[in-house]
Amino acid sequence: MSNLEDDGTGDVGFLPTASYCGRLRGDFLNLTALLCGNRFGRSLIRPGGVAFDLDAARVEQCLQRLDAAFKDVAAAADLLWDSPSVQARFEDTGAVSYDACTALGMVGPAARACGLECDVRQDFPAGIYRFAQVPVSTWTTGDVFARAYVRWLEIQRSVVFIREQLQAFPDGPIRAEVSPLKPEHLVVTLVEGWRGEICHVALTDAQGRFARYKIVDPSFHNWTGLALALRNQQISDFPLCNKSFNLSYCGHDL
Repeated sequence: MSNLEDDGTGDVGFLPTASYCGRLRGDFLNLTALLCGNRFGRSLIRPGGVAFDLDAARVEQCLQRLDAAFKDVAAAADLLWDSPSVQARFEDTGAVSYDACTALGMVGPAARACGLECDVRQDFPAGIYRFAQVPVSTWTTGDVFARAYVRWLEIQRSVVFIREQLQAFPDGPIRAEVSPLKPEHLVVTLVEGWRGEICHVALTDAQGRFARYKIVDPSFHNWTGLALALRNQQISDFPLCNKSFNLSYCGHDL
């Protein structure tokens, strides 16, 4: 699971969890391949729905693989939380206060680690999230430990959510027909990505074609948070803080 693998376990020299997660990442990518034939989910999401459905046999296979993989994830996480050397490096390192977080407009796990309860799935529910929600995971200390622990909470709650949805898999069409774009319209959409809030803004011209299209990546909001977290820290703390935010370098320029 990259969520735990990228929290800084490698940067503090704790290889047991890092090695565990390097292998487990493949298990979850293979789950995506089971859904659509591609480990990175290519061609799965389409306008109006999805391109592939799951039959009862694949649903059962997904559940079995998910349970087996999560068991190993829990073991890897226990190693992390039970290590005093890891906690000594995680706690009080790269802290961002709640007030600074809100002033900067931080989003996603980095913001939730500061105690800010923000999640597009809760704040602007759409689709399945109108009927079923993943509880928002927060912590209060805003440090490397908090950013890692929020990820662990989100992993656990996401697994519960996926299990529930697979066990109540609906019938019916998997994709609806999409109408042509309306001319001279402005649309703003939000979705909760794994780094946080992703915003898409589309503007159409008089012929119903895209005139402008803008994407705001969550990293745009959080890079300044990382800069603030590094104030008065040792130079050796940069890789650890950087991985705990785990931002997209190109995402700042979208």
